[in-house]
Amino acid sequence: MKQIILSVLLIVVAATAALAQSERKAAPSKQSVEGHLIELERQLSAALVREDAAVLDRLWSNDLVFTFPDGKMSNKAQRLAGQKPATQPSQSESATSNDDVKVYLYGNTAVVTVLSTWSGKENNRAYSSQFQATHVWVKQEGRWQLVAAHVSPLKK
Repeated sequence: MKQIILSVLLIVVAATAALAQSERKAAPSKQSVEGHLIELERQLSAALVREDAAVLDRLWSNDLVFTFPDGKMSNKAQRLAGQKPATQPSQSESATSNDDVKVYLYGNTAVVTVLSTWSGKENNRAYSSQFQATHVWVKQEGRWQLVAAHVSPLKK
């Protein structure tokens, strides 16, 4: 009887250790998740410049809440309605760079702050503006999606 109990106990301990080790291998590192979110922010900025509704549709959650600098709010459907198809050229020559990106992880939720510079020409006039954004990303159905965003222009 002692041998049976000892055998069962050893099996349970071995199985628990093996499971814990496999979970550690399966969980991505904090650095890889941060790097992935920084890449998603780059894709988001590029899609906004190109007005690429297909990419934005993929990155934005169906529950997206967007707050404009003036305090007005919109959702995913409203934001997508204002975008042009990726094949249609934009009316302006725009570029953006994410100058400073910080990621704060909370399990399957992340708060990302982004300082970005938007520049280009519109109607033959050059412009350059900086914006500070706070984005909330949630891992839903195995992928990260933007669920909330607030953007403020920086004063010059």
